[in-house]
Amino acid sequence: MSDERPYGRPGEPPLRNPFRPPPGGQGDVREKGWIPFRWMALWWFLMLLGDLVFYVLLTPIWLGLRAAAWVAELRSRASGRRGRRRREEK
Repeated sequence: MSDERPYGRPGEPPLRNPFRPPPGGQGDVREKGWIPFRWMALWWFLMLLGDLVFYVLLTPIWLGLRAAAWVAELRSRASGRRGRRRREEK
Protein backbone atom coordinates (compact mmCIF):
# COMPACT_ATOMS: atom_id res chain seq x y z
CA MET A 1 0.00 0.00 0.00
CA SER A 2 2.88 2.37 0.68
CA ASP A 3 4.17 1.75 -2.88
CA GLU A 4 1.05 3.39 -4.32
CA ARG A 5 2.27 6.88 -3.42
CA PRO A 6 3.71 8.57 -6.52
CA TYR A 7 6.78 9.98 -4.80
CA GLY A 8 10.32 8.74 -5.31
CA ARG A 9 11.83 6.88 -8.22
CA PRO A 10 10.35 3.61 -9.48
CA GLY A 11 11.54 0.72 -7.37
CA GLU A 12 12.56 2.95 -4.46
CA PRO A 13 10.49 3.39 -1.33
CA PRO A 14 8.31 6.51 -1.30
CA LEU A 15 9.60 9.63 0.38
CA ARG A 16 8.61 10.14 4.01
CA ASN A 17 7.67 13.75 3.45
CA PRO A 18 6.94 14.48 -0.23
CA PHE A 19 6.96 18.25 0.35
CA ARG A 20 10.63 18.31 1.34
CA PRO A 21 13.33 18.08 -1.31
CA PRO A 22 14.66 14.57 -1.90
CA PRO A 23 18.00 13.59 -0.40
CA GLY A 24 20.83 15.10 -2.40
CA GLY A 25 18.55 17.79 -3.79
CA GLN A 26 19.52 21.43 -3.84
CA GLY A 27 16.66 22.49 -1.58
CA ASP A 28 14.18 25.21 -2.30
CA VAL A 29 13.24 25.91 -5.92
CA ARG A 30 13.83 29.61 -5.32
CA GLU A 31 17.56 28.86 -5.16
CA LYS A 32 17.61 28.52 -8.94
CA GLY A 33 17.49 32.28 -9.39
CA TRP A 34 16.28 34.37 -12.28
CA ILE A 35 16.16 33.22 -15.85
CA PRO A 36 18.43 35.06 -18.30
CA PHE A 37 16.92 38.11 -19.97
CA ARG A 38 17.47 36.66 -23.46
CA TRP A 39 15.17 33.71 -22.70
CA MET A 40 12.49 35.99 -21.28
CA ALA A 41 12.78 38.25 -24.33
CA LEU A 42 12.51 35.23 -26.64
CA TRP A 43 9.46 33.99 -24.70
CA TRP A 44 7.65 37.33 -25.02
CA PHE A 45 8.60 37.68 -28.67
CA LEU A 46 7.15 34.25 -29.45
CA MET A 47 3.99 35.06 -27.47
CA LEU A 48 3.55 38.31 -29.36
CA LEU A 49 4.19 36.60 -32.69
CA GLY A 50 1.68 33.87 -31.86
CA ASP A 51 -0.96 36.43 -30.86
CA LEU A 52 -0.43 38.39 -34.05
CA VAL A 53 -0.66 35.29 -36.24
CA PHE A 54 -3.80 34.06 -34.52
CA TYR A 55 -5.71 37.29 -33.99
CA VAL A 56 -4.55 39.36 -36.96
CA LEU A 57 -4.15 36.68 -39.64
CA LEU A 58 -6.18 33.59 -38.82
CA THR A 59 -9.25 35.12 -37.16
CA PRO A 60 -10.23 37.32 -40.15
CA ILE A 61 -9.72 34.35 -42.47
CA TRP A 62 -11.95 32.19 -40.27
CA LEU A 63 -14.60 34.91 -40.04
CA GLY A 64 -14.51 35.35 -43.82
CA LEU A 65 -15.00 31.63 -44.39
CA ARG A 66 -17.90 31.56 -41.93
CA ALA A 67 -19.50 34.56 -43.67
CA ALA A 68 -19.09 32.89 -47.07
CA ALA A 69 -20.68 29.70 -45.75
CA TRP A 70 -23.55 31.70 -44.27
CA VAL A 71 -24.18 33.53 -47.55
CA ALA A 72 -24.03 30.24 -49.50
CA GLU A 73 -26.53 28.67 -47.14
CA LEU A 74 -28.91 31.60 -47.47
CA ARG A 75 -28.63 31.48 -51.28
CA SER A 76 -29.29 27.74 -51.37
CA ARG A 77 -32.34 28.12 -49.13
CA ALA A 78 -33.67 30.97 -51.24
CA SER A 79 -33.19 29.08 -54.51
CA GLY A 80 -34.72 25.96 -52.98
CA ARG A 81 -37.89 27.83 -52.03
CA ARG A 82 -38.29 29.29 -55.50
CA GLY A 83 -37.81 25.89 -57.07
CA ARG A 84 -40.49 24.31 -54.89
CA ARG A 85 -43.03 26.97 -55.72
CA ARG A 86 -42.47 26.57 -59.43
CA ARG A 87 -42.92 22.83 -59.19
CA GLU A 88 -46.13 23.19 -57.19
CA GLU A 89 -47.65 25.63 -59.72
CA LYS A 90 -47.19 23.24 -62.65
